[in-house]
Amino acid sequence: MNRNRLSFNTGNLAGTLSEKLAALEAAGFTATTMWPADFFGRFEDIGTNFDAARSSRLRPTCYMMMRTFEGIPAAMKPQKLELARQMMDQMALIGATTLVQTSNVSAHVEKDWARAVEDFQALAEIARARNVRVAFEPLSQGPWINTYMLGWQLVKDVDHPNFGLVLDASHVFLAESPLDEIDQIPGDRIFLCEVSDFPAANLPPREMLRNYRLFPGEGVKPVRSFVERVMGTGYEGDFSAEVFNAYYRTLDPAVVARRGFDSLEKLFAKELGL
Repeated sequence: MNRNRLSFNTGNLAGTLSEKLAALEAAGFTATTMWPADFFGRFEDIGTNFDAARSSRLRPTCYMMMRTFEGIPAAMKPQKLELARQMMDQMALIGATTLVQTSNVSAHVEKDWARAVEDFQALAEIARARNVRVAFEPLSQGPWINTYMLGWQLVKDVDHPNFGLVLDASHVFLAESPLDEIDQIPGDRIFLCEVSDFPAANLPPREMLRNYRLFPGEGVKPVRSFVERVMGTGYEGDFSAEVFNAYYRTLDPAVVARRGFDSLEKLFAKELGL
């Protein structure tokens, strides 16, 4: 394993996109995950932001994210597919290769599995035509597809080369999902692995996810066991630090980026030969 597989989510950082990218490069990262908000947060900065992304030495990996797709009323499907096309157009401008699609967390989701499979097959076909991928991320706070086991079943049923799975440590831990079932997933069907930790706290899941994630090794969760399981599948993609933390967002992005890189080096010390 080399350091080029270590990635960082810009959503972890405060500042402009230029400041975020500079901080990540200085910390040692060579890859990053970005968001539409990085580019469209202020109308007057759109051109500058796209220029910054294209001129950066960082490899853009995933584009975060499309939400609320499976289980929506049929009348809304064309609008959602058009949104996917627009997001893929944005990806083309920066060279990103994978669109992250999160599971539907609405309490009104229509739990029709067969239709969900068909809808994701249509989405995957759009991705194939544009030579990109869709990575499905099960969110633990959702009422339906809320574990990686259900997410993997969906990926198997969709059965499309451009549709794969996101394994996010935070959602695995909050759902208290067993780690051993990761062994059943072929590594090439995992499109992204996100790593984070949590403190020992009894807070609502939404609050934990948005404000109290920690870098690997700073909390109490078995992050090393999680990544060992993922590596055991033969996964060859990126390990991205996705650490949404209210305090980190008050700090200099250079400080947070360096802290994140150091935590990933420690996490993968064995594989990096440290």
